[in-house]
Amino acid sequence: MKGMAWSVGLGRRVRREWLLVTAAMLVLTAALSWFSTPLGLSRLDHAFYDQSSSAITDTVADDDIVIVAIDDSSIAQLGYWPWRRALHAELLDRLRLARVVALDLLFTDLNPAYPHDDATLAAAISEHGRVILPVVAGADHAATLAPVPTLAASAAGIGYIDISPDSDGVVRRIAFTGKADNGPPHFTLAMLDIAGVDTSTDSSPSQLIPYVGPPGSFRMYPYAPVVTGLVPAEVFRDKYVLVGSWGSGLGDSFPVPVSNSGATMSGVEILANMLNSQIHGLWIQQPSAWVVALLSCLPVVLACVALGCLSPRRSFIASITLLLLIFLVDGLLLHYGQLWIPPTAALLGVALSYPVWTWRSQEAALQHIDQELQAMDVERRQLGDTIAERGGPTVGTTLPARIVQLQLAVTQLRVARQRREETVRFLSHDMRSPQNAILALTQLQRGHTGALPQPELLERIEGYAHKTLALVDGLVELARAESAPIPAQPVDLVAAALQGCDDFWGLARSRGIAIRLDDHPESAWTEGDPSLVARAWCNLLDNAIKYSFDHTAITCRIHREGDLWSMTVQDEGSGIEASQLEELFQPFRRLPGSQQQSGAGLGLAFVKAVAERHGGSVRVSSRQPGGTRFSLCFPAV
Repeated sequence: MKGMAWSVGLGRRVRREWLLVTAAMLVLTAALSWFSTPLGLSRLDHAFYDQSSSAITDTVADDDIVIVAIDDSSIAQLGYWPWRRALHAELLDRLRLARVVALDLLFTDLNPAYPHDDATLAAAISEHGRVILPVVAGADHAATLAPVPTLAASAAGIGYIDISPDSDGVVRRIAFTGKADNGPPHFTLAMLDIAGVDTSTDSSPSQLIPYVGPPGSFRMYPYAPVVTGLVPAEVFRDKYVLVGSWGSGLGDSFPVPVSNSGATMSGVEILANMLNSQIHGLWIQQPSAWVVALLSCLPVVLACVALGCLSPRRSFIASITLLLLIFLVDGLLLHYGQLWIPPTAALLGVALSYPVWTWRSQEAALQHIDQELQAMDVERRQLGDTIAERGGPTVGTTLPARIVQLQLAVTQLRVARQRREETVRFLSHDMRSPQNAILALTQLQRGHTGALPQPELLERIEGYAHKTLALVDGLVELARAESAPIPAQPVDLVAAALQGCDDFWGLARSRGIAIRLDDHPESAWTEGDPSLVARAWCNLLDNAIKYSFDHTAITCRIHREGDLWSMTVQDEGSGIEASQLEELFQPFRRLPGSQQQSGAGLGLAFVKAVAERHGGSVRVSSRQPGGTRFSLCFPAV
């Protein structure tokens, strides 16, 4: 019943710890997801996104999107930049068959050197009828830089081309909102409006750009061959044409997720990628912050469930598997579902769940073990014994120290169980034998034949009663030696030995055995219980007399061995086999051939208990023939 209560109590504690760990990890994961930007975790999300985008990019560039690039070769052929606006008017004439022409060039100031060029360009824009001009935000982000009025009035549409990189400078997303209320649409949306493509289905203000590949993935023609007519006008029929800078040192360029070896992508090609995504509806969506936080908590819940149900080894494997699954699911959603869920918060939540749960579950188990060990220690102290007295001091609150304490407690339980079984066997045999003999005598006495004379009957009953009392006394003395408090009284071992020899002189004399105690100091002091020490010495003398041959000698000696006093008893009996020496000090163990001697096998167990309780030990050595030597050692004071 107590073991069941122990198990139930520990189970409740572990379940409570599991609920607390699960709740704490969910709150932590949600907080990491919600505050990923100020905590710097968004940089890890960006790195994961860039790697995933580069690994699984399969978007195809639309053949209807063409870039006319102001590159280094065109500058070398046409002269230094900036060129006259009349030259751009000639370009528009070459692009007259295009579906839409978007000039990614700023015309925010008048050109006093060529004042008529603006009118020429405005006429060309008006004649073409499908030209888009850009606007950008000013330096203070409060006003916009728009084309000169003449050109703006001639254009078919105006759109803003601002590109907003993430905190690490990489362009990953586009914002389809004007810089001010009722402001112009995005440049690509303005192009599609002029082309007659419905853009009203777009509802997300910010979306990730699925780049078709590294810089140079779209069809591109240098500016000079186009304006000089080397590229036929038919090439641009019904095409979306973007005109912008590509040369080194011209215009704007940015790092993008699919850049190779740190190469940047020009602004006009980034616009081409945006246009491609808008035409084919390939935008990569990212859920709102609270949805991302909830989705990040899902693998953490799975991890905590696995931790609560599986063994530590399987829990570790499950945690590693979940970490890999987060990457796999993120990649599949990005590739097939055009959906990106930042994984860093989920990865940290799952990665931290295992060590946190391991810490808390072990702490709960160890604290419960500590409580049980303390309860056991209290019980043992009430019986006058302690764990330290049995197994040596154990200190510290570390896991190894607690394991040592647990192993010690388990050892004590096993010893207690073994002794209980031995005691039951003893009670069922040795204690019952005298009583059965008394019952047999009484039954025999009631019969008409075989009845014993009354004096003989009483003598036998008295003998059996004394035998039973001796067995009980032996059990009581052993229990006292093992559990009674040991007082710190001075004990003179020489005096105890001399008194014991005097007490057994008559018994030894009756068998012609001489007891000699000649080699000893004047005194040999130790601390402990005088009666227990004397009884242990007497037990050794009693055994020596029992197992000695008649007309032999028992030699006793007391001498110093380092910090110990050694009391030695040497007989001249038949000796003991080496294989049987280890069993001598176990309770209820009697050696083969000793059945004819009285006793229950408790005497030497008592001697061992007394020696250990006083901080000493008992040793035995034997020769066949030659006799046996017992050495009882106590600390010297």
